[in-house]
Amino acid sequence: MKKYNLLFLTILIYASLHAQEASFASRLRQFSPLADIHISNLGLEDKNGSGTIDRGAGEGYETFIEKYGNADAGFYANGVIIGTNNGRLEENEILNHYYMNIRFKLAFAEETGIIDEAVKSYVYANNIPLVWLDDEQGTVMNAVNRVLGEGWNEREVSEDEAVKMFERAMRGMRIAGRTGQPSNNGGYYSLPEMVNRRAGYCFEIARSFGNWFFGQMKENSLIGSAYLTPSILHDVVIFDSGRIVDYFDMSKPYNISVEQWQRTNPLQDLATYFRSKTETNTKNQVNLLEQAVIYDKYNLTNIALLMYKYFTSKDPNYSEIIAIGEFAMQNIDQEQINEHSHESVVHNLNSIQSILEASYRNLNRH
Repeated sequence: MKKYNLLFLTILIYASLHAQEASFASRLRQFSPLADIHISNLGLEDKNGSGTIDRGAGEGYETFIEKYGNADAGFYANGVIIGTNNGRLEENEILNHYYMNIRFKLAFAEETGIIDEAVKSYVYANNIPLVWLDDEQGTVMNAVNRVLGEGWNEREVSEDEAVKMFERAMRGMRIAGRTGQPSNNGGYYSLPEMVNRRAGYCFEIARSFGNWFFGQMKENSLIGSAYLTPSILHDVVIFDSGRIVDYFDMSKPYNISVEQWQRTNPLQDLATYFRSKTETNTKNQVNLLEQAVIYDKYNLTNIALLMYKYFTSKDPNYSEIIAIGEFAMQNIDQEQINEHSHESVVHNLNSIQSILEASYRNLNRH
């Protein structure tokens, strides 16, 4: 249950009555461009413009559940699960369900082919960073072919064999593990960059190469993230069977259960890439953060950073800041976050509240 103090409740009421959503804030109540490709080819349509697929609204909720299974099972955001059985299919629920339960299944081969090809075409046409896709020159495929031989992805293999091939490919391409802070070490490499430079952090190995490689093997998977210690965040690949693939074997000593891994889909990985680039591209931070929020709009880190940039700009649009903050607060469980999330998430939540309060006061003075 969401809890607000009296001042914050006043802010929300004021915002809903007086804040006019400008162009960016209104986009938060829409599906991201790449998500649109998925929903339109899965029989879904956001007719009421809520940014979710709603039960009883003629948007395809019921038909989707009947055909593809119950995707209204909640999704991880900010360290907790939200949206479970709430009569709405949020973007992350649809995408997580697609990549884990629909993609590559024989019964849904037509949808898989259409969606995957359309996503690839959109990424290439719009110069989207190649976080989990090869470039048009086939840099990654050619590198793996040199290790595994051509046709490695054209035969059906067991899950065990797929994992062994993944490990052989990594060793054969001589990808070394990267250490230290990404901001001091070249940032987040795209997939082709990682292969060319022969070095990758755990998140690049899992999110970039793991996503691509196991997709080529037609293995359904998502990425799992968990804090191994208060300061060490680690990424792995999680198959639909529950199997965890951890190239660096870092998670084993910490006994992280399957349920503890926060699952993310490729679009959220794209958001992580955009946000990471703000550490090395200081001139374009606002645009990069906007892209990060568009592709992972329930992530409080993305929203807090963007609101701060808007708030400290030369001519802050307080109505816009309030609209963004209100969206965040309407789509979280504050009590769960305060009790169960990592301290960094709680800090971001507090930052959002503080910026909202200051924006309300400043707007009221004008």
